[in-house]
Amino acid sequence: MEEEDDIEINENVKLYETLKRAWNDEKNAPILLKFKSTEVADFQSLLASREREIEELENAANESGDGNEMLLSAIGREELNRAKYVLRSYLRTRIKKIQQFPVHVLQREQEAVSGKELAFTKELVKAYEVHAQSVLANFPLKEYQSAFMEFGEEEVGEESMVSHPNEANKMVFIRMLEDVGEYVVGTDEGDKYTDLKKGKILFCKFKQFKGLLESSEEGGTPRAELL
Repeated sequence: MEEEDDIEINENVKLYETLKRAWNDEKNAPILLKFKSTEVADFQSLLASREREIEELENAANESGDGNEMLLSAIGREELNRAKYVLRSYLRTRIKKIQQFPVHVLQREQEAVSGKELAFTKELVKAYEVHAQSVLANFPLKEYQSAFMEFGEEEVGEESMVSHPNEANKMVFIRMLEDVGEYVVGTDEGDKYTDLKKGKILFCKFKQFKGLLESSEEGGTPRAELL
């Protein structure tokens, strides 16, 4: 029984660390990363279960008046709030990115967003489109016309008019989480090879190493993380 409890605790800790890493990567990446749908769903279930446990502990502590039980329930509540903060911050970070480049998300990054995020993006673009048609189209200045063209219904497919993140030139710090081995990096001078070992930290262009933020196998852990 104790062994099963230890396994469950380790799995919960691993899930929490996975969400923390996803949040940190999202904050430091110039583009919208792929939504961690399985991890978020599992974490939400874990939070709901933990919420019920803490409520029962709090009720028992209030009824008994036992100081130790009150302290344990307070510590449990604090840990739960910290875990909720990580999840909420991860989701808020993604929403901010969507708000910054909504048309780009619809055109180029639909596979990276969740169903709810996609619905939000479509509603946001629709609202911007209505605003552009009613206000911005009446301004003769070029910059206002460009904004109208980006969100105008007929021109939404024109990539040249759509704002997008500067992925190619964004410099980031990235740390290897496992031995990757020889890695090919394309440069203006041709391909270069670098040996990536666990713990190695690089200051590099995001686009060249972004593939390492995902696992090399289904359900595996990422090979690198952003700092």
